[in-house]
Amino acid sequence: MNIPAGLLPGHYLLLAALFCLMLLVAALLSAPWFKLRGGGAVHSYLGAIVLVSVLWSLHGGIQSGLDYHLLGVSALCLMFEWQFALFAVCAVLALTTAYGAAGWEAFGFNLLVAGVVPVLLTRSLLYLCQRFLPHNYFIYVFVNAFLAGALSILAAGLVSAGLQSLAGVHAAGSVQANFVLVLPMLMFGEGFLNGAALSLAVAYRPQWVATFHDRWYLEGK
Repeated sequence: MNIPAGLLPGHYLLLAALFCLMLLVAALLSAPWFKLRGGGAVHSYLGAIVLVSVLWSLHGGIQSGLDYHLLGVSALCLMFEWQFALFAVCAVLALTTAYGAAGWEAFGFNLLVAGVVPVLLTRSLLYLCQRFLPHNYFIYVFVNAFLAGALSILAAGLVSAGLQSLAGVHAAGSVQANFVLVLPMLMFGEGFLNGAALSLAVAYRPQWVATFHDRWYLEGK
């Protein structure tokens, strides 16, 4: 979902960059750095960044600015917490920007669409589930991973499409025909990807999943 800088007005790029910068500063100050110590946490984190980079390199689309790819961001958020998920998306986006045609001027805008939106949605849904629903393994996997992944790519796509339409980059009819109608098909793939990743991680390496707590989801069940 990398949008070339040349398609967007300068004030869109500036506002997105400023918002993302403020959020990254907040993430730096609040990140639970201790969670990267021991247990292979750093290696799993770096490995996840590489896997998501490969995932983002597999993209399709018809028009410039309306390309699409699976995100995998919900899994990053659940495994490493929202702060480290944002840092990981920055690293992935830096690689795709360096070797792509989007341009560094659009880095903040693309981070907003493909990183900030899915991260905040996933973390908000996790909070609501922990607050109002039973602490259940199946709720964690199917709601916090599968459903959050599906909704995250839908939200990212709609934000991208909406902002491009608002900026006059593409006609509304073109955006709907070439991009919005594809999103429901991507939702299942994104949901399955994140749900499967978290199911395997919780089963084999629960110590790598920062938001999964045995005493909540397993003990006494």
